Amino acid sequence: MNLPRIRARIPSRLRHLTSRKTLVRDLALVPVTAAEALAMRPLAGTVEVALYGVTVGALFLRRRFPVPALVTALPVAVAGHLLLAPMVAMFEVARSLERRRAVYGWALVFFAASLGPWWPSVFGVWPTEDALLFGVISSALMSAGPTAMGQLSRARRELAAHIEELSRAHRREAELIAERAVVGERARLAREMHDVVSYQVSLMTVQAGALERTAEEPAARETASVIRGLGVTALQELRGLVGVLRSVPGNAAIRPRLNALPDLVGNSGLDATLRGDIPAIDSRKWPEAVEETLYRTVQEALTNVRKHAPGAPVTVTVEPGELAGRSALVAEIRNGLSPDAAPPSLPSGGHGLTGLRERAEHLGGTFTAEPLADGFRVRVVLPDGDPAAEDDRPTTRPVTTH
Repeated sequence: MNLPRIRARIPSRLRHLTSRKTLVRDLALVPVTAAEALAMRPLAGTVEVALYGVTVGALFLRRRFPVPALVTALPVAVAGHLLLAPMVAMFEVARSLERRRAVYGWALVFFAASLGPWWPSVFGVWPTEDALLFGVISSALMSAGPTAMGQLSRARRELAAHIEELSRAHRREAELIAERAVVGERARLAREMHDVVSYQVSLMTVQAGALERTAEEPAARETASVIRGLGVTALQELRGLVGVLRSVPGNAAIRPRLNALPDLVGNSGLDATLRGDIPAIDSRKWPEAVEETLYRTVQEALTNVRKHAPGAPVTVTVEPGELAGRSALVAEIRNGLSPDAAPPSLPSGGHGLTGLRERAEHLGGTFTAEPLADGFRVRVVLPDGDPAAEDDRPTTRPVTTH
């Protein structure tokens, strides 16, 4: 039995009836009041005991109907022998009602009712002064005690709610301060990236464009054209990244998708071949994070080939696959040995493959990078979406390429 689900279907005004602690407390009243009725049986008559049973039953609804529960208990209070249930009803009225005047008014009514044993009888017999004083004091204690305890319980509940509200406000304020600090730091990083990297890349692109126009050899013009295209692409991505850094956290950025892979491989300046039916695979509508991670993996692998094996043939294969029973996207980049004996010395941060592995593992995929006898291989397998959402997604058979 799913108790939380059952409670969710019950109206909010009646959910207190399903509380386990509330039910235990209410059931505990039964043996206590029964013991009181047995102890006072010699003094209380049959009618009073029957009324007391009705009052105890009304206590189970006192949280929803506190005033009717107290009204039900007043006849028993007038009799003056069975007092536990009426005091509980008075406590709930003082705890539930918002207006203090109403609480004090019902407390006065309860005080008057509890004076019943000391009111003049039908024969006009008045109690003695000592008996009347005792009745007034006992009735005052019976009404004042539950009223004060109920008011205290209500004050504690309101104080707890106020403290919780203040805590939420403080947490929200701390989150806003942290967000402002993050926005400021992102803006600073954006300015530095724009001032440092953008200038250098722009200068490189301009020089490559000039070389493309003035070079006499076709090979030199082609190389300059590739460099200029890469520079333009780098500036576009840098501009988008700077815009993301300057925006408010949470705004979506434009991410590279699978349909950009042919341009990436074709403009890499390498002897690279792309294998796989990219339009058919792209029609599968993979998650943006998966497509971006695959694109960045291919991009980093091609960069490493340019750095460490210039001139080596490269094969990029993209195809659907499977990982742990879920559909996945697989990319494998292989390069042969470099024909150059001494590759040029290019700067390397040494964190490219580590970052790719972290990206893949964050999405629940796998990443391998290993040397081969005839070159090097990078392979990434990225599952499609969240495992919890896999069962809710319509089944689509991935397109297989050969």
